[in-house]
Amino acid sequence: MSFSKSDQELQRYVDGQLSESEAATFAVRMLSDNKLRQRIEALEQAQAGFAAAADVGLARAPAGFTANVMSEVRRLPGREQLQQNDMAETSVRLCRRLLIAAAMLLGLGLGWQSGLLNSNGSGQIEAATPVEVESEMQRLDDLIMKSMEAPRRGK
Repeated sequence: MSFSKSDQELQRYVDGQLSESEAATFAVRMLSDNKLRQRIEALEQAQAGFAAAADVGLARAPAGFTANVMSEVRRLPGREQLQQNDMAETSVRLCRRLLIAAAMLLGLGLGWQSGLLNSNGSGQIEAATPVEVESEMQRLDDLIMKSMEAPRRGK
């Protein structure tokens, strides 16, 4: 969070860090500017609230709080590790997409090769009819059965 120069000047006034001449000039500005006076009052109320909380002990962190927070922060991955993880995730995502594309191309190629996809000469690809698919499946089953029987005959 960044503060403007006027915000910093307001805080310095409330903290009593302005020189006497700067404080006097600021006080004159406050008399003529109602919004400025309201902002100063809000800052003073906040400062008084913090002071009251400190008096009651509410502003103090429990014992070991800082050490616990710092140990948790040290467990977090560093910037380099986060960047490497991001690059690894990007690489994995790209590989998945390439594998999906390759599988689709392989599937289309096998479908074309086995006759499940026909070209009717119009340049468009059409799916085979259910009868054609069934006959192709039967042909492949017969080929598999013949290949399994061939070693048995040789024995």
